[in-house]
Amino acid sequence: MPRHQPGNSLRVARELYLEATNDPSARPLVVASWQRSIEYKVKSGSLDAPYLDNPNLDSPLARAALPILNRLHEQLADDPVSTMITDRNGVVLSRKVSHDGLTTHLNRVRLAPGHVFAERYVGTNGIGTALASGRPVVIAGSQHYVEELREFHCAAVPILHPTRSTLLGAFNLTTIRQGSDGMLMAFARSVAAQIEAEIAAITSRRERALFQDYMEACSSVRPGPVLALNGDGVMMNEQLRAAVTGPDHYALLDHAREIADDRRWEGTRSIALPSGRVAELRVSRCRRGDSDAGAILRVRLIGRSQRGLAVSATPARPVLGLAGSSPQWLRSVADSEAAFLTGTWLQLLGEAGVGKRTLVEALHRAHGAGRRLEMAEAPLSDAPAVTERWLHDIGELLAMPSRVLVLRDVHVLGDQLRQRLRNLLTHLDRTATGQLVMTSQPSMVSTEDQLDQFCGATVEVPPLRHRYGDIEHLARFFLRKYRPSGESTFSPDALALLQQCPWPENVRQFESVIRGLARRSSGRMIHVEDLPPECRVSSHKVLTTIEALERDAILRGLMARNSNVQRTAQDLGISRATMYRKMRRYGIVPSSLA
Repeated sequence: MPRHQPGNSLRVARELYLEATNDPSARPLVVASWQRSIEYKVKSGSLDAPYLDNPNLDSPLARAALPILNRLHEQLADDPVSTMITDRNGVVLSRKVSHDGLTTHLNRVRLAPGHVFAERYVGTNGIGTALASGRPVVIAGSQHYVEELREFHCAAVPILHPTRSTLLGAFNLTTIRQGSDGMLMAFARSVAAQIEAEIAAITSRRERALFQDYMEACSSVRPGPVLALNGDGVMMNEQLRAAVTGPDHYALLDHAREIADDRRWEGTRSIALPSGRVAELRVSRCRRGDSDAGAILRVRLIGRSQRGLAVSATPARPVLGLAGSSPQWLRSVADSEAAFLTGTWLQLLGEAGVGKRTLVEALHRAHGAGRRLEMAEAPLSDAPAVTERWLHDIGELLAMPSRVLVLRDVHVLGDQLRQRLRNLLTHLDRTATGQLVMTSQPSMVSTEDQLDQFCGATVEVPPLRHRYGDIEHLARFFLRKYRPSGESTFSPDALALLQQCPWPENVRQFESVIRGLARRSSGRMIHVEDLPPECRVSSHKVLTTIEALERDAILRGLMARNSNVQRTAQDLGISRATMYRKMRRYGIVPSSLA
């Protein structure tokens, strides 16, 4: 196929499509997909479908679809047709095929569970194009963008959530049989409708079960504040609504969502709220057989609101040079400092960008006299020679009592290397070693992980979205850092927007924003219109986990594309109109964006 320079990508896409397919009808939906494939710089001469380990088979879509695919597999025995279900990102979750010849063809192009068939990787194809366009599609033969896929005929139908109409994934039929496009599409639509109906039934059963347990909790002799939630909704009684308001309300919901997402967690947990109060959460799961319908949280509030003090308080432990005075942050600093002072091995848990490394460096500056701070990360390769050298270096560093070794991001270590690291730590003489600090992301740490048994203390560093009271402290801290001679400050409206932003990349992102403002803004007062797009989130709508991920993806895209809505929409595989609709939905203010 001749190569064209992508000037007008739509014209180029149409020309390439006509050359490849000799199809004068040039369906707009397929041509638009070819246009996106060109803009993604997909190579038509080679197939690159990335592989994702352990695709999520515990999603509502997978639970609803897999029994249906199993029944279809029996009905289609020996028929050269493959049935597949994918998630919203184009990851193949399950594939059923009973025809050996077709299996060979599919394996050759990696159209198999775990591989990603989004348009950005493999160009126009049934799965990716249905997900990108949000419409049922048939991609037949030469309409595929990548040449290796042109022997296939595919019909794919997007699968939507029955009540929220959000995209969950797609159902796909693939065959190498010619002239069966109409039959394929009719069959695919029918199966997709069955899957959506089953999702609706499961959702209804879950909601009824959660509502039943919620009402029982609310109707007890002394119910107190009660909260019930799952990925689809939130219920709270009037006692909770009246007792927890403002920033405390949003902080409590953030914590509750994270607790509800962990289906194995039950018991009591205490969290510090922005006002200075503590919320004691007694968590029980709503279960029916093998199904988990959500969590019921009985809430007890301890202490009095101290909002006035929290706003004006000077951050504790100024000797460490750390900004922030929220109870969650101060507790993390104090617990980490106590472990550091006694030489206790320490595990720091926290999302990317929350400041784990900054905290360790501050502790070392204040209390590490005579000891050298060393940073180590996971090896870049799992080649035996590389891992052997890495383990040797870790052992050498820990063998020196004058060292503080920070082993960063241990959650990325593979199982085999983790086992060898455990063996190394087990055989160390703990009376003559340096101090070890391990950092991890909490969502990546398995409950069966054994590395934490070597640490005498585990501290969780809170994400910035749980530190509402620290936004003003951090803003002033970073303004002084990047504009030391200036007197800049934020208008009340601008500061309020900063406090509402979800900050998916935490303090790292916040510092980057303030650094940019310090360089760009020439006036003493920074106003709302000076803020970049990732700060323009004006909605406190309670989001599901999927919605929060979608919102954060949009924010990151706008950051990477310098506020360009059109290019961000193309990167995400959605139309510009859909992009603006989602921005309004998530409170991302579209004014002044490209």
